[in-house]
Amino acid sequence: MGRLLAIAFILFCFEIGIFLVFVPWSALWENNFLLDYSPLLHQILLNNFVRGAVSGLGVIDILIGLAELAVFWKSLRMVDHSSAE
Repeated sequence: MGRLLAIAFILFCFEIGIFLVFVPWSALWENNFLLDYSPLLHQILLNNFVRGAVSGLGVIDILIGLAELAVFWKSLRMVDHSSAE
């Protein structure tokens, strides 16, 4: 169960990271119907600095996924190495 949960977490990090990197620059971000209710929120979320910050969080999330993948890969090697002896 631990391996399955680790794989799910790694995939989750990659998916959310990719989503956060690309969506702030897409039409989905600009045509959000929730932005019509608040002009101030509309102005803030369409600011390029805010979009860049959200994309930066996506990059950090991808890096977390890569780090977790490295730890997972290392643990698999340790298990494989100890079972070979």
